[in-house]
Amino acid sequence: FYQACSFVSITLSVDNQLIHPSRMYGLWKQCNGGKWKTYDDVPFFYKDFDDFSADCIRRVDEDYGTVRAAIRKHFPDRPFKYMLSYLELERLSHTSDNVDIKASFKDSKQLAAIKTPVLQLDDGSYIINTQCRFFTDDFPYGLVITKWIAEQLDVEVPFITHLIKWDQDIRGDKYLTKDDKVDLDACLAEKYTSGIPPSYGITSVEDILD
Repeated sequence: FYQACSFVSITLSVDNQLIHPSRMYGLWKQCNGGKWKTYDDVPFFYKDFDDFSADCIRRVDEDYGTVRAAIRKHFPDRPFKYMLSYLELERLSHTSDNVDIKASFKDSKQLAAIKTPVLQLDDGSYIINTQCRFFTDDFPYGLVITKWIAEQLDVEVPFITHLIKWDQDIRGDKYLTKDDKVDLDACLAEKYTSGIPPSYGITSVEDILD
């Protein structure tokens, strides 16, 4: 285990909150809106990782990288040693030498047996389960938090914004305003709607460092 210097380091290191939404979006885009005729047709979540899903991760990681760079510029005296990109964290956590996002999933023995979360319909077909934690956790307690931090630092995160809007379209969630800013009224309407710092009375980046 490693001790990160702050909450921000953990939040902006790339883990489930980047991987799960990116992969679900990739499956939805490439598999007829996330629909399959039989369970055998449903791809493995990691073992069948494809180029498009890997590129989605790369694009989200680029957005995270923009925010990480802004954080380091805003707080030059902080080390943020463990505020890492996807491949940096993957190599640290799994002592691997991976340099390719897709290969890091396809070649993983640890993750090989995990299927895509789906629901069976009355006609016997299967659809992506949009009620699973990849949506209910990783958007409001992952991407939306990063979007909020980006706005505090006045940087753009276009693909993160795109994914949040996609979630809103398919699930009916409300996280952003019409001009693609974090909707504080919606995010704070009920307890636990999201994990953005204002949910806990924290209104500035400075206050989430420690």
